[in-house]
Amino acid sequence: MQKVTRVLAFIDGLSSWSGKLVSMLIFPMIAILMYEVVSRYGFNSPTLWAHEITRYIYGAHFMLGGAYTLYLGAHVNVDIFYSRFSPRVRATVDVVTYLLFFLFGAVLLWYGSIITWRSIILWETSATPLHAPFAPLKAIVPVAAFLILLQGITRYIRNIFTITGRETL
Repeated sequence: MQKVTRVLAFIDGLSSWSGKLVSMLIFPMIAILMYEVVSRYGFNSPTLWAHEITRYIYGAHFMLGGAYTLYLGAHVNVDIFYSRFSPRVRATVDVVTYLLFFLFGAVLLWYGSIITWRSIILWETSATPLHAPFAPLKAIVPVAAFLILLQGITRYIRNIFTITGRETL
């Protein structure tokens, strides 16, 4: 039981650390957008790259924040029903619905890896004047899927413990 608790704590720490790190991406995104606004409206000299780069940063911000959101329990539930359930019934509902979650996460990990590999092999770039490579952006999909699956496993194990009446982190 102590080993399980340590593994769960490690995964929680990884989700927390990665979420806090990824949340810092908001600062370069704001800086780039401010640069673009000043450049465009202050000097009548818009950039070709700012919009695309901020889209990439936001994509990473959004995707990689999923595990942290799951760690915090901030994903959406049908609260009108869910909040009225006892902790054990909530855990049971979660155990059943997490099976679909794991299926979705596994598909995202698998196909995300395939599209990333293809992008690397083809050296796929954007169709914009920037011609930015897509592989780093596409690599975020399997990484995010892996992190959210790990965090999902911790939630699943904790729900099993709740159903069976055992305590854990």
